[in-house]
Amino acid sequence: KNKFFLDIGTPYYFKRSSKILKDLFKRPAAFFDRDNTLTKDKGYTHKVKDLKFIRKSIEAIKFLINKKYYIFLITNQAGIAKGFFKEKDFFTFQHAMQLKMKKNKIYFHDIEYCPYHPNGSIKKYKKRTLLRKPGNKMIKNIENKWLINKSRSFMIGDSFIDKETSKKSKIYF
Repeated sequence: KNKFFLDIGTPYYFKRSSKILKDLFKRPAAFFDRDNTLTKDKGYTHKVKDLKFIRKSIEAIKFLINKKYYIFLITNQAGIAKGFFKEKDFFTFQHAMQLKMKKNKIYFHDIEYCPYHPNGSIKKYKKRTLLRKPGNKMIKNIENKWLINKSRSFMIGDSFIDKETSKKSKIYF
């Protein structure tokens, strides 16, 4: 068996031990857009009755989890800013999505969403932000919380803005 040993008995290795341990526990990540990537989009989809997974998306996530990938969801939700639905509707939809995923023994390690849009009609959500794709603040937030091997990570999305987000984050699309 491959047994790991880290000598922290010398000042040199003691100083380096934190970085060595972090690198040892890094895992690759799969960043998924939601609408039209994992779930079918009817246009500002937010009702649980409209939740339909794209064919083979469940199997793809299961495959990646078995390969020890982190699974992250990053999604723009302009419908909140535009007043088509409320933030609580987003959470209700996400909860239903996660329950269906749980039945298939899959899950997200983390979820980031952007409720903002510069042309929103709800004042609280009407703003420009790097959270909104093609900005990459959602990915940066996740990178700050998780030990990610970026060189083995990738993003799957259905649009040019998803591709731009991955490019800004220096991950494969």
